[in-house]
Amino acid sequence: MSTTIDWSKVITREMKEAAAAAERLAVVVSQAAALRATADKAIAPLQDAVDIDDATEADAAKLKAWKAYRVALNRLPNQAGYPVTIEWPTAPA
Repeated sequence: MSTTIDWSKVITREMKEAAAAAERLAVVVSQAAALRATADKAIAPLQDAVDIDDATEADAAKLKAWKAYRVALNRLPNQAGYPVTIEWPTAPA
């Protein structure tokens, strides 16, 4: 009886590492999307107030802070070490 190895079924260390990296990237992308959605939700009413000339100085400052946060989230892939090492921006208070 001869044993034949079906090499198409063999999972290599490289394949496992690639799968782990893909999973890590998917988690990071999902987290960033959720944080962007939170920023979008905060930005919309502030932007509306600015658009209709009804924003206070505090509204304008909050809008700028939230937009800066959203830009920082969009630039996460530009960080060295992404997606393994990420310096997450802090959301405005």
